[in-house]
Amino acid sequence: MPLTSHSKTQTYQEPKQVTGIQPATLLRAPGRVPLHKALWALLLLILGIAGCGSKPVPTPAFVYAANNGSNNVSAFSVTSSTGALTAVSGSPFAAGTAPTAIAADPRGKFVYVTNVLSNNVSAYLVNSMSGTLTTVPGSPFSTGVGPTSVTVDPSGHFAYVGAAPGVLAYTIDSASGALASIAGSPFASDAAAVAVHPAGKFLYATGFNVNNLSAFSINSSSGALTPVTGSPFTAGVGKNPLGIVVDPSGRFVYLGNTGDGTISAFAIDQVNGTPTPLAGSPFATGSDPRSLSVDPKGSFLFAGTFGDGKVSGYTIGALGGLTPISGSPFAVGTGILGVAVDPSAKFLYVADNSPGSIRVLSLGANGAPTAIAGSPFAAGSGTEAIAVTAKIQ
Repeated sequence: MPLTSHSKTQTYQEPKQVTGIQPATLLRAPGRVPLHKALWALLLLILGIAGCGSKPVPTPAFVYAANNGSNNVSAFSVTSSTGALTAVSGSPFAAGTAPTAIAADPRGKFVYVTNVLSNNVSAYLVNSMSGTLTTVPGSPFSTGVGPTSVTVDPSGHFAYVGAAPGVLAYTIDSASGALASIAGSPFASDAAAVAVHPAGKFLYATGFNVNNLSAFSINSSSGALTPVTGSPFTAGVGKNPLGIVVDPSGRFVYLGNTGDGTISAFAIDQVNGTPTPLAGSPFATGSDPRSLSVDPKGSFLFAGTFGDGKVSGYTIGALGGLTPISGSPFAVGTGILGVAVDPSAKFLYVADNSPGSIRVLSLGANGAPTAIAGSPFAAGSGTEAIAVTAKIQ
């Protein structure tokens, strides 16, 4: 069943000694292990076997792509061993006008798509077995003008949409997936793209037209946003920032600056959320970096550069700095937009706007991507954004 939660830690209680049977009274036959010791040895053996079991590994379950030109969502099941895609029955599924961004909740139960020209969000319930999408009651949900980004917080309780009026915030009905506006929404900022801290503490939004980075603290109960002191920030931000990602450790946030072909990197203060430019930032990348993705291990960052149809890859240093992977940038397609590393960190899924497809690349030990057999996989017209859900094996 699709989910993205961390593996659970098994706990146990120490067995209570049986009343009336004391170690001193147990028969000690020559050469025989005392019963209480044998029982403890057996228990430790069982626990040892349980502890030696392989840790649950997340693998890709389904891939969803927003198709801006054909106004729909393509859905695929994933062959976890190869990363290959197979169209889900009924795909593609209708969306609004010009879907441009897509996100799934952490459990892989719901999928949300922003429709930039119909000013709303389409919401879908995911069939956990087949991956088919069913429209959530009440969908589509109205937004501000020009919604261009959507994300769901790690708890799965809140959804945030980047739009011209600012960040729109919604609660998510855990049963139906329906959205309800949070009091105070929209929260002020010119929000082209949004990203949530992996601990759910902060939200970051790029100001595409004003060249800044807004930071908010998130109320864990209501989902409401409060600007971080000093927000919005301009120091270290490049021209027309659009792509944005927070690394899995929550220590760094990265912006793709489409106007000058750079990636800005910031350290995140873990107490108040303040972003501080890193040494060496901004880092050079390809033309028009519109989408960024970091692998689940926090080892590599990938940027889809629409202007040259390539993917730039970087290793992430201990202090958050970026070093190009050998061979980067990598020629991938013609109109590269969305990029997403799968939950197993083995594959990179790339939205190729023209002619409308998903390119799947296997990631080497050094992060270098190589196209898999069968790639690209046909999607709708103008494929623009990608979301990958996970399952635990």
